[in-house]
Amino acid sequence: MNNLEDDRLAEIENEYWVGLNKDLSELEKDPRFQRLITIGYFNDFAINQVSLLAQDSTIREGKRGLIQEQLIAVSHLQDHFITIKNLGTVPDIGEDDDEPED
Repeated sequence: MNNLEDDRLAEIENEYWVGLNKDLSELEKDPRFQRLITIGYFNDFAINQVSLLAQDSTIREGKRGLIQEQLIAVSHLQDHFITIKNLGTVPDIGEDDDEPED
């Protein structure tokens, strides 16, 4: 590939992440998304699963591994959202950035 093709691929990838970030930002403002995902899954579900880890019945029935996998799933989704935000955030580059600061 040449530089022009590389630049175009990078531009397409950037547009992809910027679009995802915009969509995610809109979703995060939606009260239904907040109730289902932000509060319901990232908060309430995760806390409930952590609480189950210490229960004797969970240990006795050998369910700790399953609960840990569910917590890992929560972590993966959170990490995916963080990745979208990191890669989809366009730096604020103004005209004054080229001028040296006093």
